[in-house]
Amino acid sequence: MKTLYLVRHAKASWDENVSDWERPLTQSGVERAHKVAKALKAKKIKPDKMISSYAFRALNTAVIFALDLRYPATSIEVSQSIYEKRAIDILDMLRKQDNKADVLMLFGHDPAITELYNMLTRKLLLKLSTSSTAGIQFNIKHWKDLGNSVGKTLFIEPGK
Repeated sequence: MKTLYLVRHAKASWDENVSDWERPLTQSGVERAHKVAKALKAKKIKPDKMISSYAFRALNTAVIFALDLRYPATSIEVSQSIYEKRAIDILDMLRKQDNKADVLMLFGHDPAITELYNMLTRKLLLKLSTSSTAGIQFNIKHWKDLGNSVGKTLFIEPGK
């Protein structure tokens, strides 16, 4: 069995005069990320590996989750395969993951995160809100088989 947690980054500011990938989290985004991460901790979720977009808002969200879930923040893998990518591109990256990790947590952006959820579960979710986390379980042994069968939604922890 493999489990994937898809996390949409926390609410980011549009007020800053910075490039899109540098946008910081808002205070409410930080608070909401902590709230969702603590809800996951209460569910006893322990990722084997965290992978984040290199965009500051996603990486900052990943660090918040790492701290709350007692995952070493320095072990977060920063990926070029998430920011401004399509769901199929992210799926290709996930299929290349080491099978030693049974539980992955991915921090990314919409619309790709919601599209990836829909693709993997064959459900129609219109939008994962900021900080939301979708847990999906797969009856597979190898990440290369991800998407070949329908994933089972374990929960969606709302970010709003």
